[in-house]
Amino acid sequence: MKTITLTFAISLVFAFQSFGQINPVQNLTWEQWYEFPNNFFILDWDEPEQPHDEIVGYNIYREDDFYIFISDETSIYNIETINGIESNCGGVDFLLYNGGGGFNAHVTAVYNPGPVESDYIETVYVGGAVINVEDFNYQKAIIYPNPSNGIINIGNKNLNKILVYHISGKKVRELPANPQIDLSDISKGIYVIKLISDEGILVDKIVLK
Repeated sequence: MKTITLTFAISLVFAFQSFGQINPVQNLTWEQWYEFPNNFFILDWDEPEQPHDEIVGYNIYREDDFYIFISDETSIYNIETINGIESNCGGVDFLLYNGGGGFNAHVTAVYNPGPVESDYIETVYVGGAVINVEDFNYQKAIIYPNPSNGIINIGNKNLNKILVYHISGKKVRELPANPQIDLSDISKGIYVIKLISDEGILVDKIVLK
């Protein structure tokens, strides 16, 4: 009887440890903007809290319907670059769920061995595709100089915060509203700067040289 009790206790400890190693993703965020005639977006999340097992990728869901598996990034995006539109998913197709109306999205982590899929604790609301530019308050961000060595002036007023994304779609910085920001400590390349205000989202690209 003692042997059975001990075995049962060890099994419980092992099950608890195993559960703790398939943690859910963290800090799920959604950003969407419109530049005639295209819809752009970034669905971004952070890697699960340590400790966890080996992650092989992430499953993205619209409501409870599986959409796509991403193996090597912590975002899906459809963004405009100097060379055109870049997307690591189905592009605007992601927005056309439920007839283009709104829906909730979530992301789960996929682990080895197994594969085993985590649960999720966060969802974001996706408003669907923006059809007409008049339905969305879009303006260009006023940023200069561009290209820049990292010291960037912001000409737009009444902002709440500033978000900086690598052109791949990965968020690299979140800053308080300020007329000047310093990005000289990040790698050279093309970035998307998003200025968030109560009136809308202002977007433009910046080249760091």
